[in-house]
Amino acid sequence: MFSPHDSHGAVAVVARRPRVPKRHVLVAAGALAPLLAGVAALHGSVEIVANAAGIPKNAQGIDGFVNGAKALVNPALVMVAAIAPLALIAGGMMLLFGSRRGMQIIGTSLGVLLLLGSVTALID
Repeated sequence: MFSPHDSHGAVAVVARRPRVPKRHVLVAAGALAPLLAGVAALHGSVEIVANAAGIPKNAQGIDGFVNGAKALVNPALVMVAAIAPLALIAGGMMLLFGSRRGMQIIGTSLGVLLLLGSVTALID
């Protein structure tokens, strides 16, 4: 029977073969590439977002960026503020049952909420 320890207590170093990506990963990447290229080819999508965000057509330079950021960050902040209490409860329940991931969920939900709140404050 093989033991990684020899008779003197030293540890033997075993060389590992490099991992080759599995075939299904390559097939999935090949299937997603044309889809992403098609999405990138849509030229009108920028105008749709600009119209939905309420950015005026005559906005030049930083004004267009600030108006767009304001219009997109406020709904995102509302969505995150609605989900954060649920994530806090779920993370607390996970901690209660002994999972270490609960603290990551709690930290992530609070971090995203604080990040979006600070971005909103910077834009205003």
